[in-house]
Amino acid sequence: MAILEGKLVLSFDLGTTAIKVGLFNLKGELLQTATREQRLIFFEDGRVEQSPRATWELIASSVREVMVGRSPSQVKAIALSVHRGTVIPLDGNGEPLSDFIVWMDKRGLAIAQEVAARIGQERYYNISGHPMSYITGVSKALWLHHQAKDLQAELAVIAPHETLFLKWLGCTDLVCAQSTGTYLFPFVIESKTWSPQLAQELDFPLDKLPRLVTSTEVVGELSRKAAQELGLLPGIAIVPGGGDGQCAGVGSGAVEEGLCMINIGTGAGIQTYLVRPLKDPRHVLNCAAHVVPDGWEMEGHTQASGIVFRWLRDEFGAAELAVEHHSGLDAFDLLVEQARHTPAGAGGLLFLPTFNGSTAPVIDQTARGALLGLSLAHGRRHVIRAVLEGISLELRWMLDAISEAGTTIREVRLVGGGARNAHWNQIHAGILDRPVRTLQIVDAALVGAAMCAAVAVGEYKDLHAAAEQFVKFRDTIEPLEADRPVYQAAYENYRQAFTLLSESGFFRRLQGEQSGKVKI
Repeated sequence: MAILEGKLVLSFDLGTTAIKVGLFNLKGELLQTATREQRLIFFEDGRVEQSPRATWELIASSVREVMVGRSPSQVKAIALSVHRGTVIPLDGNGEPLSDFIVWMDKRGLAIAQEVAARIGQERYYNISGHPMSYITGVSKALWLHHQAKDLQAELAVIAPHETLFLKWLGCTDLVCAQSTGTYLFPFVIESKTWSPQLAQELDFPLDKLPRLVTSTEVVGELSRKAAQELGLLPGIAIVPGGGDGQCAGVGSGAVEEGLCMINIGTGAGIQTYLVRPLKDPRHVLNCAAHVVPDGWEMEGHTQASGIVFRWLRDEFGAAELAVEHHSGLDAFDLLVEQARHTPAGAGGLLFLPTFNGSTAPVIDQTARGALLGLSLAHGRRHVIRAVLEGISLELRWMLDAISEAGTTIREVRLVGGGARNAHWNQIHAGILDRPVRTLQIVDAALVGAAMCAAVAVGEYKDLHAAAEQFVKFRDTIEPLEADRPVYQAAYENYRQAFTLLSESGFFRRLQGEQSGKVKI
């Protein structure tokens, strides 16, 4: 089908700490973006929430910004990319009964532990494709159903935040994409449907979940009310899009076996495309529904990657921040420049970036960061280099775990904020020991959602065809042969150091043990 000039799609990437709105033409060109910071509400008891209305207002102002100088009549579709594991209770009209319960919220931690003990991690994983974890939405959904007594009279549906925003845009039904639903409540992963077996065992009625849809279908039209708030015209096609990790996967072009996407943001997500479900023998890595309707994906996540480098900048980079303030040079780039003049291996320093625990390939929520091997010969530049290498070493361990599960990864597509610096990308390539490709648009989830919109309105046959137009590469970085033995030794040291600290209980002893049981 010929791509008509002048037709546009809007992509909403609704992240945890920021939202981004992108305006694309149907040749895959990003015409305009707007970004807004999100506010998280933290409570001392581990609850983390976010205001639906505040997020909607950020969306509205961002849409109005990107549409300056454009005719609203050009916009043919809107699609979403959303973070996974966040949950919202809705009433019978689809309106929120509380703020969003964000994925990092720990009110379901004890429930997750109880479910893992009752059903068994192995059995739960083999049905759903996911380990039981408080990070996904299921423990929060169970908490709302079994323990939120003040909401029961009005509670009709427990949904991801995607469902609410699709409703507010104009979707008359309460729906969520399969790629989002797989992180909300256990699937039968082979069929990408809710698991009636686990629902029964968890005493959870499936009619309290939204209807599952594919990521590339039109599920409604922009309402008159939403159009007025966004500065658009009513009738624009509404497309679910889906999970931000899966959207980033297709936005990086990782839509065939052998390709892997690494998205380095606050944490990092590593994902490889699958033509059929593949389960991790250790029952740790997620096997999930993709935004590609006939595809699956395997992925793992770090809990702190880019945010660790930001911590280094904020706590120890006063000089670089001062230069940035006065000259406009980027403080991150100034730090990387110092590391560039330090040999691979950081003079024997080893850094563990697990500031916020580890969820893959080893599950240890008590894990914390560490800097090992310091001597008086080490200087600031060695520490900076060790931090950059440590982040990459954790990614290598995850990448190898995915390969060991039964898939071959021949090339890595690197996206997100951690893909912006060419020198760090060379470190990534060397430690990952694979070619790394970067993209012109590092906000791959924004691209992936736009691709879903373009397919939904019939401009492309499928997401594979859309990738040929939307995915535009920047560089290919090959590992340096001279660095290979140094990085292999560093990788072996990393795995051994983390294993010793974790299995000995040292991380746990540093913090003290906390546990809680709850019956459901």
